[in-house]
Amino acid sequence: MPLIKRSLTMLAALALLLLAIPASAQESTGVRLLTPYTGISVKAGDAASFNLHVRGTSGATVKLSVEGLPQGWDASFKGGGFVIDSVVISDEFDPSITLEIDIPADTSDGAYSLTVVGTSPAGNDRLTLGLTVAETVGGSVSLTSEFPDLQGPSDAKFNYTLELRNDTADEIQFGLQTQGPAGWQIQARPSGQSQASTVTVQPGGSERVTVDVDPPDFTDAGSYPVLVQAAGGGQTAEAQLTVVITGTYDLALTTPDQRLNVDVESGKPGELKLLVVNNGTAPVTGVTLSSTPPRGWDVTFTPSTIAQIDPGASAEVTATVTPSDQAITGDYLITLRTRVDQASDEIQIRATVKTSTVWGLVGVGVIVVALGALALVFRRFGRR
Repeated sequence: MPLIKRSLTMLAALALLLLAIPASAQESTGVRLLTPYTGISVKAGDAASFNLHVRGTSGATVKLSVEGLPQGWDASFKGGGFVIDSVVISDEFDPSITLEIDIPADTSDGAYSLTVVGTSPAGNDRLTLGLTVAETVGGSVSLTSEFPDLQGPSDAKFNYTLELRNDTADEIQFGLQTQGPAGWQIQARPSGQSQASTVTVQPGGSERVTVDVDPPDFTDAGSYPVLVQAAGGGQTAEAQLTVVITGTYDLALTTPDQRLNVDVESGKPGELKLLVVNNGTAPVTGVTLSSTPPRGWDVTFTPSTIAQIDPGASAEVTATVTPSDQAITGDYLITLRTRVDQASDEIQIRATVKTSTVWGLVGVGVIVVALGALALVFRRFGRR
């Protein structure tokens, strides 16, 4: 009898223990609904989404539904690109489902809740989710660059790398747009892509954006702004970039009349006018000139250095060419050069050495004297 009494007491205690177990714990046998974020804040008129995971007995089919949805709200389950209403649990994969909720634009600010219900022969589970509708909600997006200012000549191409960050609770597809000076070629694209103009960023994630800037050749030196904008999901982020054009450098050496020859006499200087032209878009400073003449010759320049030549302008220089005293009649090539740190140019001129007129007169005199001497000889000896 005492044994029966003790047994009845134990059964009664077990019954009380079972009654004390929460209903949700009894229902969750074989099925579990999970999400990393059970409460989020959204704006009226926006869409909210929850990433759901279904765990439990492998092979069980779980029917999904939503209870307590406020009037006028719309909810749908999506998976694999489709709208779904059930999922099969498997040990080989983890079913991932997105619950999307459309919130009407006239929804009043406040706290709302709904319950996701998973039902299957293996068991049931319920997951309560909270949404706070407010005019201003937490979370933002940003577009930043570690190096927003780049500089170089106008014939260079400029490449920026930006980080597009999504610190909201929603996945957002951003459209990329740019603004810059007229005539410039500017493209913003997801890094690693050549043609795409949109980029999708997961909640709390980031993506890299590449911006290619190609200014027209011969753009004037200066600073030029480039605006990059990413917009989507009711969010907008902007980044202000700067291109600093240092100008192009193109130096040319020529003559005022395009003639590349000079007549000189042995040992005597001859002059040749030169033009140093700045065909670039940036000023050039400290312009120097040099030459490679034949051995024993000398070439000097006046002025020897040009302080500055503005874009499109030119400077005149006089080259004084002095042949060697031993130079014989003929043509000689001389290389003339002009340079700055960023550019240079060179030309070849022909120096023609001619016989001096003095020597010509001396020759004529010698001939006259010789003829006179011959005439005297013939007169003296011709009579005999």
